[in-house]
Amino acid sequence: MATRLRGVGIAFAICLVSAPIAIVVTIALLPFWSWFESTFDIESIGHSGPAECCYLVCYIMILTCASFTWWALRRKADM
Repeated sequence: MATRLRGVGIAFAICLVSAPIAIVVTIALLPFWSWFESTFDIESIGHSGPAECCYLVCYIMILTCASFTWWALRRKADM
């Protein structure tokens, strides 16, 4: 039970820490989002910065990478 609770806590921490990182990465990728908008005609840059979908894409990518890293480290520790 304690290990499961610890796993939930780590997953929650990953979700929490990934949010501010995603904000910084999204803003740092403004040139990419401008290119994406001009190439694919999908609204990515608004008058006040990147669209919400840009933040969501970055958040999901960072969350996926962090979760995969946690899984790999956990698997390595079990071996």
